[in-house]
Amino acid sequence: MSRATTIKIGGGAEYAKVAERLRIFREACPNGLIETEIIPDGERVIFKARILKDKSDPNSAESTGHAVGSTTGTKAFEKQESIAIGRALAVLGYLASGEIASSDEMEQFHEWQDDQAKEHIEKIQSCKTMDELKVAWRAIGNTSNKKLVLAKDEMKLKLEAK
Repeated sequence: MSRATTIKIGGGAEYAKVAERLRIFREACPNGLIETEIIPDGERVIFKARILKDKSDPNSAESTGHAVGSTTGTKAFEKQESIAIGRALAVLGYLASGEIASSDEMEQFHEWQDDQAKEHIEKIQSCKTMDELKVAWRAIGNTSNKKLVLAKDEMKLKLEAK
């Protein structure tokens, strides 16, 4: 995998632009998927980016990134979308510093993902009504995590049986 070309910013820190990190991601993951979603929120806009390393394998590495900003200003939407994509790329190891995450960093990330999934499963399993389950599921966002889907489906069956 190639190293990202960086530019100097601020106090001389190296920075890899999102476009450069996207180029490297596309080289490494030609079957990858990048989706963005805009969520209006009054005077603000929230962009959510989802990146899947291999769209033919829903269990491949996946990440999301969010950006919140004003709806006014030059290219406000485009800037927020780029920020969200950049954050999602960083989570996958395509960092703004131009470095790619080490195996230790990726292991820590996967542990964090597992912890997040456990928290979501606990919330799903604590739901007392279908409405609570719907709220809990929406809070998770777009996911193909089989454990989460299974927990949701099991809770749905349990609540429907009441």
